[in-house]
Amino acid sequence: MQNILENPDFLAYRLRFDTEEIEFIEVPVDLQRRITWLRRDAFADASKLVAIPLSQLERLAKPNQAQPAKPPNFIFHTAYCGSTFLSRCLDVPGHSISLREPQLLLDVANAKRMNWQARSANMDYRHLLHLALNLLKRAAPKDEHLIIKPVNSVNNIVIEILQASPRSLALMMYTDARNFVLSTLKKGEAARQTTRAMFDLLRCDFPHLQNLKLSDAIHMSDLKLILTLWRLQLEQANAIIQQLGKDKIKSVHAEALISKPAEVLVAAGEMFSLNLSQSQAIEILATKGAADAKDQSQTFSVEKRDKTYKVLEEFYGDDLENGFKWLSANNQNMSLAPSLLNPL
Repeated sequence: MQNILENPDFLAYRLRFDTEEIEFIEVPVDLQRRITWLRRDAFADASKLVAIPLSQLERLAKPNQAQPAKPPNFIFHTAYCGSTFLSRCLDVPGHSISLREPQLLLDVANAKRMNWQARSANMDYRHLLHLALNLLKRAAPKDEHLIIKPVNSVNNIVIEILQASPRSLALMMYTDARNFVLSTLKKGEAARQTTRAMFDLLRCDFPHLQNLKLSDAIHMSDLKLILTLWRLQLEQANAIIQQLGKDKIKSVHAEALISKPAEVLVAAGEMFSLNLSQSQAIEILATKGAADAKDQSQTFSVEKRDKTYKVLEEFYGDDLENGFKWLSANNQNMSLAPSLLNPL
C-alpha cells in the first residue's frame, strides 16, 4: 500500500461506494497529463487496478496543516465553454501539469448530494475531499504547479474545495446561451443524452428541484432542457463567485478565450504564478491551438465552428428563437449573454 501511495504513477481513480475502497490505476504521470478526461474508458491498457480500503487511508483524509508551497489551482466551468482547451494550454512541462476531470472529485460531489457517511471509516464527503486532494496532488513534479479541471458536475463543492485548500485560486469559465445550445447540438445525440445526465445531477443542488419527477424531465424538449441546464449552471457559478470574491476566483467567458487566446493564457498564467510570457503563450497556441481540445485527432478553427453553427441555426430555425424567448419569458432577470463578476 505504501508503495502505491508514494508512486504518482498510480492514479487515485475513484471511490467504490459499495465496498468503500479507493481504486488506483497504474497510469504514468506523463499519460495522465495527456489524457483528455481521467475516466475508466481512457485506461484500456492500464496494467494494474488496486483497491485500498478507506479505513487504511484515514490519515490522508485530514486537513493538511502545512500548506504546500505550490497549492493546486482549479479551472471550474459550466460545460462546453473551452475549459478543456485552456487546461491543455496551461499544461506546460517545467511550469505546470494539468489533470482533467478526475473521477474521484466527482465521487466527492456525489457523496455530498447523497449525504454519504462511510460505514467502515470516520468519513463524510468533507473527509473524502481532503483525501482526494491529497491523492491527486501526488501527480505534480516538485518543480511544477498542479492545475485541476474538474467536470462541471463538481461545481456543488467548489466552496468546500477552496476551503480545504486555502491558498488555491480558481477560474470559472462560462458561455452565453446561444453558444451553449449550439455547442450541445453540434455534438449530436450523445451530447443531448449527456445534458440530461448533467441535469439529473445538477437538480440535486437546488432544493426546489430535488423532488422533480423523472416524468417532468422526460417531457421537456431537448432544447428546453439544454437551456434550463445552462441557466442553472450560470446561477450556481454566479453564486460561487459572489461568495468567494475577486481575490479567490475570476471568471472567463469562452468567447474571450477564443478571440484573445494569448492574452487569456498570460493572465491565467499570472494568476496561477506560472509566469508565462506573451511569446510563450503564442508558442503554446501554435502547437495546441489547431487541434480540437476534446479530440486531438480533429482540427479546430473559429471559421469551422461558425460555419457549423450557421448550419444548425438554419436547420432549427424558429425553434431556436422560440426556445430563447421561452427562457427569457420565464426568467426575466436572466440575460442570454451574461457577464459574470470578477472577469480575468
